[in-house]
Amino acid sequence: MNTRLALIIGATGTLGKAITKKLASQNIQLILASRNIDKLEKLYEQIINISILKPIIITLDLSHGRSIDKLGGKIFEKYKKLDILINCSSFYPKLSPIHHINPKEFSKLININISANWQIIRSFDPLLRLSKYGRAYFFICKRKTYNEPYFGSYVLSSNAIEALIKSWKKEIKKTNIIVSTYDPGPVDGALRNSAFPGENKNNVNTAELSAKHFINLLEKSYTSLT
Repeated sequence: MNTRLALIIGATGTLGKAITKKLASQNIQLILASRNIDKLEKLYEQIINISILKPIIITLDLSHGRSIDKLGGKIFEKYKKLDILINCSSFYPKLSPIHHINPKEFSKLININISANWQIIRSFDPLLRLSKYGRAYFFICKRKTYNEPYFGSYVLSSNAIEALIKSWKKEIKKTNIIVSTYDPGPVDGALRNSAFPGENKNNVNTAELSAKHFINLLEKSYTSLT
C-alpha cells in the first residue's frame, strides 16, 4: 500500500498494539488513540523504531462523545482526510447473569461499545469520503460461544455494532468507502483471560497472528484498484 493515514482507536490494547506495529512496518502515517497516555507513550517509542514516520498519539475517552468530535476536527484541520479507520476498542463487564450486571458497568458498555461507535461513524464519515479509498473496520465478537448464558453483554454489543455498520454500508455504497465489521476470533490477552480463566492457549490466536490476518484482509481491499 502507498503511504496512507490511519487512525487506530484502542491502539494500546493487546490486538491494537499488534495491528499498529504491522501498519507501522508498512510506513503508514499512524494516529494512535487510547485512554492511557502512559501506554501510548510506550507504544510511540516502539513504533519510532519500526517506521520512518513518527506516529501521532492522542488520548481519547470513548465515553465522552465530544472528545470523538474534537479528534475528527483535529484530523481534518491537519490532514483534510482519513484513509483508514480501525476501532478495536471495547469494554465488557464480568460474565454474569443479566440481572447481576452492575448498572454503572452496563451504562459504560452502552456508551463505549454502542454510542461511541455511532459517534465515530458520525465524526469520521466525512473524512473517509475525502480519501481516495476510505476504509473502516469495527471489531466485534460473533462466535457461537457468545450466544450462551452469561454472555448477554457480548451479544448485545456485537449485534448493535453489526446493525449500525450494515446500515452505514448500504448508505455509502455509491461512495469510495468500504466499511465492515471484523471478528478476529479468540485472541490471547487480558480481556480473553478475564472471560475464560484457565483456557487452553492452544485454542486461541496470538495477537500477532490475528493482526496478520487482519492486515491481509485490509490489503486485499485495495487489490482491485491496481
